[in-house]
Amino acid sequence: MVALCLYGLADVANASSVTHEEIRQSLFTTCTSPDGRRWIVGELGRVLSTADNGKTLERANIEGREAYLSVACSPDGALLITGQRGLVMRSRDAGQTWQKLDVGTDRTLLSATYADANTVFAVGDFGTIVRSADGGDTWTSIALPTDLSLPEDIAEIIEPGDVLLYGIDFPSATDGWIAGEFGTILVSHDAGLTWAAQQTPEETTLFAIAFADTQRGWAVGIDEVMLHTEDGGTTWTRQAVPGRAGFVLGLYGVDVAGNIGWAVGDNGLLLRTTDGGRTWERIDLPIEFAANWFRDIDLNAKGEGLIVGGHGVMLYTNNDQVQNLGQ
Repeated sequence: MVALCLYGLADVANASSVTHEEIRQSLFTTCTSPDGRRWIVGELGRVLSTADNGKTLERANIEGREAYLSVACSPDGALLITGQRGLVMRSRDAGQTWQKLDVGTDRTLLSATYADANTVFAVGDFGTIVRSADGGDTWTSIALPTDLSLPEDIAEIIEPGDVLLYGIDFPSATDGWIAGEFGTILVSHDAGLTWAAQQTPEETTLFAIAFADTQRGWAVGIDEVMLHTEDGGTTWTRQAVPGRAGFVLGLYGVDVAGNIGWAVGDNGLLLRTTDGGRTWERIDLPIEFAANWFRDIDLNAKGEGLIVGGHGVMLYTNNDQVQNLGQ
C-alpha cells in the first residue's frame, strides 16, 4: 500500500476564460461532476471546465505542460486526473486546488474512474491496475487475473502481464469492467479487489468500455470493432457498424444513456443509436472533420453529451442532435 504524498498545491481559484479558437491542443477525456460542470483534459497540461455544456470554457491555471490523459469525476465532487509516468492529480474543492499523489507506479495511466465516492481506480500500460479505497489517500496495486490469456501468436512474444489496459468503467459500486489490448476484457464483482478474464470474439485492441447498467455494456476498438453484452459480459458479440467504402477506422469512445448513445473515433467517425444500443447509424459531418479524430464521449444524467478530440475539437449532443461548438 502506498501512502498519500503531497507534492504541493496548484492554485486555480483564478481560472481564466478561454474561447474555442484558443484551444488547439488535443483533448483526451471528459467527465461530469454532480453539480453539472464538465471537466476536460488534454495535451500540454490543459484542464478545462464548462458549466454550460461547452458553450463557454474556463482553463484551470495549473503549472506544468504534461499531457493529462484521463479525468474522473467522483459522486462527491472530487476530481482525479492521470497521465504519463504514474502522474495522478486530485482536487477536492471543485478544481480550486490540486494535489499531486504518489500511487506507487511510474507507468502511464490511461484511464481512471470512481466506483463510489471513496473507491477510485486507474489503469494503464504493462497491466497496471491501481486502487484506492479512501478517495486517493492510499493506493494498492491490483494483480491481473491468473486466467488471462493472449492469442497464441502474441503469447510467443508478450507476457499476459504486459497487456495495455485502456479503459475502465464501474456502473455500480461493486461491478466493474476493464478493456485493453488483444480483445482483453476483465470483470470484477467485489469492488475491484479481484478481476477475472471474460471471453470475447475479438483479438484486436479495445480502447474503451462503457456500461449502461450491470448487464448492458459496449466495448470499442481498432478496425471499427464494437462488442456488446446483455448479460454482464458472460457473452460478448460483435455489433454491426455502418461502414464507408474503403475505410476501416478505429473507435475510441462510447457511451449509452437510455435510448440514446454515441460512439466516436478516427477521421470524424461518429455513430449514434436511438434504440438503446441495439443498432447504430453513421452520422455524416462536414468534410473538415475527416482529418480529425474524436477521443471521448460523456453523457450526463439528462442525456446531453460532450465529445472531445484532436486539435481542441468539441461537439455537444442533445438527444439525437449534434452541434459543433467550435463554430
